[in-house]
Amino acid sequence: MSNQAIESLKRGTGCELRFDDLSRTLYATDASIYQVQPLGVAFPRSAVEAASVIRAAGEAGVSIVPRGAGTGLAGGAVGEGLILELARYTRHITDLNLEARTVRVGAGVVLDQLNAFLRSHGYWFGPDVATSSRATLGGMIANNSSGARSPCYGTTIDHVRELEIVLADGTIATVGQNRDELADKRSAIDRLVERQADEIRRRLPEGLHKRWPGYGLDFYLRRKGDLTRIIGGSEGTLAGICGAVLDIVPVPKNVGSESCSSRR
Repeated sequence: MSNQAIESLKRGTGCELRFDDLSRTLYATDASIYQVQPLGVAFPRSAVEAASVIRAAGEAGVSIVPRGAGTGLAGGAVGEGLILELARYTRHITDLNLEARTVRVGAGVVLDQLNAFLRSHGYWFGPDVATSSRATLGGMIANNSSGARSPCYGTTIDHVRELEIVLADGTIATVGQNRDELADKRSAIDRLVERQADEIRRRLPEGLHKRWPGYGLDFYLRRKGDLTRIIGGSEGTLAGICGAVLDIVPVPKNVGSESCSSRR
């Protein structure tokens, strides 16, 4: 890309941007075997900054690759476009509600960081991925991560109440079961899953605890209107995830001695 186009990107957003060789090399890899050098890296501090980056990139004809900690094994966090690095700054944990058993997190909150915060209150986040010391909640939602105890706790998306997202046109929205934003997109997805309901049930039967990432058509079929079910597992192809409201569960008193139903 020309220097003129890079300058256009810089003028279009107040977000921190880097185009130097070192930054591009550092973000050319993730935990997979792949190596693809990006155009540059953006480090948004909020959904507003992420939206400004996405809009500027769209005007410049540059693709966006949302990225968390880069722990995925399939190359989903690398690409030739502009890396939208959502792990560096969005690490806030707020609005803990023990009565409702919910907490609000930024996309960059690391799973171990969240559980250390919750443990003193007797709670934790159920899905316990092997990369918990570095996996971010935004990345876990994007990959619909699960972990060894998925028969008890299910996948990450099972514990998501709301998502703060940024769409490809820079629209910022909050989606969830009781949210009425993006009505046109919900209607379109409703029509899609209704037409293909039998095939979705056949290929993705209920009770499949641990599954691959992908558009959660089966999750949405069971909870129509909740766009978090579609975005979870979509690996950044539908929206950038900037924050979430999550369900939390009590820390088990005796690991291995309680039934799964008692831990929900």
